[in-house]
Amino acid sequence: MNFLRFIVRTTLCLGVLMSVAHADLNLEIVGGINSGRSIAVVPFAGQTENGADLSSVVTSDLSRSGTFAPESTAAFTSRASSVAEVQKSSFRPNVEAAVVGAVTKSTTRAGFYKVNYDLVSLSGDPKALLSFKAEVPKSKLRQYAHHISDQVYEKLTGVKGAFSTRIAYVRTRFGAKHPYELNIADYDGANEIKLVKSSQPIMSPTWSADGKRIAYVSFENRKAEIFVHDIYSKVRTKLTSFKGLNGNPAFSPDGSKIAMVLSRDGNPEIYVLTLASKKLLRVTTNPAIDTEPSWSADGSSLYFTSERAGRPQIYKINLANGALSRVTSNPVKNFSAKAMPNGNGIVMVNQNGGFRIVHADASGKLYPLSVGPFDETPSVAPNGTMVVYSSLYGGRKQLAIVSADGRFKARLPGGSGDVSFPSWSPYLIK
Repeated sequence: MNFLRFIVRTTLCLGVLMSVAHADLNLEIVGGINSGRSIAVVPFAGQTENGADLSSVVTSDLSRSGTFAPESTAAFTSRASSVAEVQKSSFRPNVEAAVVGAVTKSTTRAGFYKVNYDLVSLSGDPKALLSFKAEVPKSKLRQYAHHISDQVYEKLTGVKGAFSTRIAYVRTRFGAKHPYELNIADYDGANEIKLVKSSQPIMSPTWSADGKRIAYVSFENRKAEIFVHDIYSKVRTKLTSFKGLNGNPAFSPDGSKIAMVLSRDGNPEIYVLTLASKKLLRVTTNPAIDTEPSWSADGSSLYFTSERAGRPQIYKINLANGALSRVTSNPVKNFSAKAMPNGNGIVMVNQNGGFRIVHADASGKLYPLSVGPFDETPSVAPNGTMVVYSSLYGGRKQLAIVSADGRFKARLPGGSGDVSFPSWSPYLIK
């Protein structure tokens, strides 16, 4: 799907069918990088007059990936807006590429703006690596800036950018008539939209593979049940309501199945529901608690948390043959595993002097991504470059983002109440 088709669909569906929540998450940088690849994002010509700071959005996006260290605009000696105007001498010698562009009002479509940009290589004589033009409605200029970031990131790294994605999460406003909200927002916390509100707890949202539906757990009927909410039609379907626990839904990578935890047979076990046939497959059988299923990148296996060894640890089960392996063996607790999309291990919660997010690579070596003391429910961007999780700041649950290499850290406070259970969407622009 191209970007213009995407924003038209979004404008028609989201703008009409959903209500915008009254407080975006406001991303605050708490740890930067100093060893990323140097790139320049020149302020776009005309953006100040037209009220759209696209270059700042692109700069922030590239910084958050942990891959790039954008140069300060104070280092530029010119303000080029196209590849023809770029002079290599205007940038520091270590800058490998520059993003330049311009924003002007459309002369043919009211409320639309023309955006053009070039990604210019500064290795040798300046030359355009990318050149794009588009007409974008004013309300979607920020979204288009994320799209620019996606294209720049992919061109320079070979990895698809994930800046035009969203996160789903639960906001809890204690004391309100409907204190529990299921919301979605841009990955950086902007453009918050309320999908569901309830007087009873909501938890564990998870995205479908096509980005159109979210499954979640609701206690609105005084018991744990799993619902699926269509983002665009607003149609809501009750998926499971078995006796006992119905929890931790997780869509498969191809969108055809949902893994979940059910205690219908007495003990919390892992099940997989095939959506088309409604066939329910029991995956685990053990007297200990098995919980928190998540899919491997290829959909062939499930990671899950189990106490069968005396304390929570991560296990992996092959769905084709039932082969079971223990993934973690540390003396501390490990839980809430999520597979890296590139196959490079998992991220999880590790209890070591507090609860923190760690990356366990394919060899099992641990790389701390957060410092605690109470970090939980990690979710990975579809390209594997960033991780969002819930953390405790000032006695409140808030969201935080860290690059997968730990270089960049930020938190997303915003509004009242607690924010928890983040879930990163799949790619929304194909």
